[in-house]
Amino acid sequence: MQKVKAEMGKDALILSTRKVRQKGIMGWFKRPLIEVVAAADESREENFIPRRVMSANATSYALLGRQDDTSRVLEKLEAQIANMGEMLDKLTSSLKATEGRADLNIKHEYIPYYEMLVKNEVNEDIAKDIIQKAGLLHERSSADFKRCLEQVLMERIGPSRPLEVSPGRRKVVIFVGPTGVGKTTSLAKLAAIFSIQKQMRVGLITADTYRIAAVDQLKIYAEIMELPLSIVYSPREVVDALEEHNDKDVVFIDTAGKSIRDRAQEKEILELISLSKADEVYLVLSCNTSYSGCLNIIRSYSFLPDYKLLFTKVDEASSYGIILNCRHISGRPLSYIATGQSVPDDIEVADPNKLLSCIMKRVEV
Repeated sequence: MQKVKAEMGKDALILSTRKVRQKGIMGWFKRPLIEVVAAADESREENFIPRRVMSANATSYALLGRQDDTSRVLEKLEAQIANMGEMLDKLTSSLKATEGRADLNIKHEYIPYYEMLVKNEVNEDIAKDIIQKAGLLHERSSADFKRCLEQVLMERIGPSRPLEVSPGRRKVVIFVGPTGVGKTTSLAKLAAIFSIQKQMRVGLITADTYRIAAVDQLKIYAEIMELPLSIVYSPREVVDALEEHNDKDVVFIDTAGKSIRDRAQEKEILELISLSKADEVYLVLSCNTSYSGCLNIIRSYSFLPDYKLLFTKVDEASSYGIILNCRHISGRPLSYIATGQSVPDDIEVADPNKLLSCIMKRVEV
């Protein structure tokens, strides 16, 4: 291209290239030449202006000038090739979709609902199971399929189990989950709700002494809400910390984010739960996590004796399928969903009807 543009100008185009064997018997023992045919709109003459340049490295260039319509012809050819590519892509996608549907074992009229669940990032196997169960319910009853689908989805979502605190009986609540999902912010939101809105006595404990500035973050929240904060550097210290909050209605404990393969931290979390005699454990998950990511996280926290699911960053998620996926994988109940960074406004009890409505809006056909 550099030699073509140097010879014919920056607007020159390569039309074709081919290998050319050098003449004579000796040509069979030499490297072939490369002939490049190029065109440029150098004049408005109707005849070609052929020119040939032999380069120093034995490469032959046939440089041709053409009439005005050369670029237009090339543009048409490029457009036709692009259209052919798009048609092939559509045909390939259609064939793949047809092959996939043949293996679904789902009735034709249910497939649009299945496809929209998958677009809503519900795992394919989970979506298939939901559609099949809705189909069986539809066949056994007089209700239409959409109503049956709503019923199956509502069963999958299940009832929410938010935190319930009774005055006079202290509850200890621990937050666990991967790094960066929003454990500390979610803890602060619930602490503000119970201390400011519900007028309860709240205490805070942090065991997240691994992450830089983690203690400072919770300390700032504690100072704003005027709540006592204790810092523990080992699970055994939680006993004394809880003694400091003996007069509280609820105590929230923050933990460090756990790596999937960190067995030592598993032991530490279990010890913390045991020594604190935690009443409730919340596994905090981000709605931005992929299905495989959630699967790995839930498996890595399978050592927990019991827990509830708390979802963050719902406002950043494009769909609600991940909530269904995690409910199915873990079998644990929902508790809260966080919809932003504002404390304490951007958190609410996970409403099954609201979640169903959001999902069904995306499966309308």
